[in-house]
Amino acid sequence: MEEPVSNEAQMHGNDDSLPCSDAVVPPTAASQNPPSSPLEPSTGKRKPCKKESDVWEHFEKYDLVLDLKGVDGTKRKEIEKRAKCKYCSATYASDTKRNGTSNMWKHINKQCLQYPYRHKDKSTRTLAFDASKGNALVSRKFNKDDCLDACIRMVVRDELPFSFVEGEGFREFCSVACPQFNPPSRRTLGRRFLEMYTKMKEKLKVDLHSHRICLTTDTWTSVQNVNYMVLTAHFVDSDYKMHKRILNFCVIDSHKWESIGKLLENCLIDWGHEKILTITADNAAANTKAIEYVRKKINGWKDSNSVLGGVHMHMRCSAHIINLIVKEGLKRLESSIVAIRNAVKFVRSSPSRLSYFKMCVETEKIECKGLVVMDVPTRWNSTYLMLEAALKFRKAFDRMGDDPDSSYLMYFKEDEGDDERIEGIEGSGKGKGKSKTNKRVGPPSDEDWEKAVTFVMFLKTFYDVTLKISASLHPTSHSTFHDLLAIDGEIRELYRYDVTIPIEERTSMDTLLNDMAASMKKKYDKYWGEIHKVNPFLMIGVVIDPRFKLRNLKHIFEEIFENDPTCERLVAQKTNEVKQLLMNMYEVYKPSSNNMGATSTTNESGGSTNNETDSSLVFGGRKRKTMMERWKKIQQESENVVITHEVDRYLLDPLESIDEEFDILGWWRINGLKYPTLASIAKDVLAIPTSTIASESCFSTSGRVIDPFRSSLSPRMVEALICSQNWIRSEDISSLQYVPSIEEMEFYESIEMEMGSKTSTTNLNKTLP
Repeated sequence: MEEPVSNEAQMHGNDDSLPCSDAVVPPTAASQNPPSSPLEPSTGKRKPCKKESDVWEHFEKYDLVLDLKGVDGTKRKEIEKRAKCKYCSATYASDTKRNGTSNMWKHINKQCLQYPYRHKDKSTRTLAFDASKGNALVSRKFNKDDCLDACIRMVVRDELPFSFVEGEGFREFCSVACPQFNPPSRRTLGRRFLEMYTKMKEKLKVDLHSHRICLTTDTWTSVQNVNYMVLTAHFVDSDYKMHKRILNFCVIDSHKWESIGKLLENCLIDWGHEKILTITADNAAANTKAIEYVRKKINGWKDSNSVLGGVHMHMRCSAHIINLIVKEGLKRLESSIVAIRNAVKFVRSSPSRLSYFKMCVETEKIECKGLVVMDVPTRWNSTYLMLEAALKFRKAFDRMGDDPDSSYLMYFKEDEGDDERIEGIEGSGKGKGKSKTNKRVGPPSDEDWEKAVTFVMFLKTFYDVTLKISASLHPTSHSTFHDLLAIDGEIRELYRYDVTIPIEERTSMDTLLNDMAASMKKKYDKYWGEIHKVNPFLMIGVVIDPRFKLRNLKHIFEEIFENDPTCERLVAQKTNEVKQLLMNMYEVYKPSSNNMGATSTTNESGGSTNNETDSSLVFGGRKRKTMMERWKKIQQESENVVITHEVDRYLLDPLESIDEEFDILGWWRINGLKYPTLASIAKDVLAIPTSTIASESCFSTSGRVIDPFRSSLSPRMVEALICSQNWIRSEDISSLQYVPSIEEMEFYESIEMEMGSKTSTTNLNKTLP
């Protein structure tokens, strides 16, 4: 959000009168008395100012100079304070020490014939469309405070400067659209905004109190090199909707772990929240120490409510690790990518060249509405998008190269120039970062295009996974473990080096791809090469996915350890570790009064059923009765298995079908009553973010920077603007109006058991001869 309010804007501006009148407020200009205090109050003592009456919305103050003559004949001038009606020019004395405002109010409410709002009652309602109610037609009355609050939300939501409300265009619009609303000054807007921010923060504290949250933290830098740390909370509400709330955006002294850890601790104390499941941060060593510091502090709090002592609190940012892996691969790029980049640069360098390219596209009958795009050196995904787009127009580039007199071929015969550099060829050993004065690389050959095809196919997995794990409004923790394995598989497939192939038979393509894969595999193994390096909560995310559960993890472990002599033992060990972690979490989450997961499916109505069976089978004699009793016992032993633990019942239930559009939160919302404790665990685990940054910036290899407009504001105002914009744009947090008690749930379960028992008996009777 860009907020172009400068420090000068905070120090100046007209002060509007405060709403306190019973009369309808007309469209007038703001008061002409500028305040002397800045937007944020100073620490010095000052005399409280008296609230100005709303009558000055209808009157203008002026000084009347009177020429008076004394009894001795001397002349003198005296200034009289007066006020003139803005509608009929009637005047009244307005000396605040000698005159009140009663006469002016009487004039406005009863005497002024030109007052335009005389017949508009405060209770008069008008029809309007309410966007919060699906654009339903509702009746509403004018309320000055509501209009002012809506104006503040508009400025914050749309990233407008506070001075926007003082613009002539906005004031003219208000005079036509809503003449009763008097636009405030930027100073009044700023004061009211800070009051609104404080109220919103207190409300959010109450809403978050009943939720366990997962945090992400990242750093931003202003143009003045001021470092900011952002702290964001992620959680799933009672209606199984995912939310993201920015809690703090505050200045941090340094990037040392002491500063990060203490600032995180102070933010949590300010919010009064102890229920923290995970903290997601990038892979800097300072973040690891800072999170460990916060974990110890949380465990030492009196009302600490950490899960298993917070041993798995640190969640590494997956997008950051993928970024590091891809950068390792990009270092191995050779001239093929540079040749394609130069070809794209030719097309985008002038309108005439672009027209020539479009003509070739039409000649080749390429049905593609898009065009080639240039890449950005600091964003690896732009290189992927550039290559992907260029491959669609390969025939057009080839046609330009077939014409020996075309400007396209002449372009590659020119010198690079002292100001041009070959980008993306780091690690090639050919003058890294140095100016090139030789001919441009290109045009792309068939081999260059083939390498680009392979490279695009390879990068697509990284591109898709990065977009997927960077989502913040739907769960990612249940699929991230599979995504990591997919990346490992792509790297292994690319690394197809075969030592049995003689060196003279290896192609340059094989050498290039194997070098890339080797570098990327080394970086991958550093963070995810072994199972114990992966946060166990990512595996719990797979278990709580009803499409996979523990059976899928066991299958994955079998593939990982298939070449190990002790494969069976390792698979059993890792599977039991994950299940034991889930059991430990269950003990933390289950209600202390009673284990809601312990249920029994034993048939307790057997006596009454036997009586009914006896009466219906008397005609068959004792032998038939004995035969039915034996069969009933066998049936109970085979079907009515007693499962006393909720986790076991969940793991043994059938798997859901594989569907890419599967709504896992919706599934737990429906099945929450069947597995109440596991549902609580699922809500918190699914809320874990596996990335600290949004999808639009997750590919950047540079830091995140605050724009110049925000940089001109005070840190307190920057934090208020960024947080409040996120809160305003977010959906309301749902809260359950009714929660069934344990006794009620047991009652409903007993009814289901009785109905199941009667159904079994009925079906058995139907099968008898």
